[in-house]
Amino acid sequence: MSSKAINVTIFEEKYPSENSPLATVRYTEYDLNRKVERVNQVEYHDPAYFHSQVLQAVSYGMDVSIFTPLDVEVLQKKIRHWTS
Repeated sequence: MSSKAINVTIFEEKYPSENSPLATVRYTEYDLNRKVERVNQVEYHDPAYFHSQVLQAVSYGMDVSIFTPLDVEVLQKKIRHWTS
């Protein structure tokens, strides 16, 4: 795991449509000098896959931005647990 602070930001989607994904997530990867190498965006429809991918990204030290209609407080608790 990286020694840098990991940033996980969660944005609540207030008015999701019927076709909205469970979450849209952006993963930011850095080089050794903390310069952004790439940003990937993924839409998730399966909760187990979403959780496992976010956990894996956090464990690799990526910054993660989540846009979701899910309960933000519950997600924040899960992420605090994953990163402690």
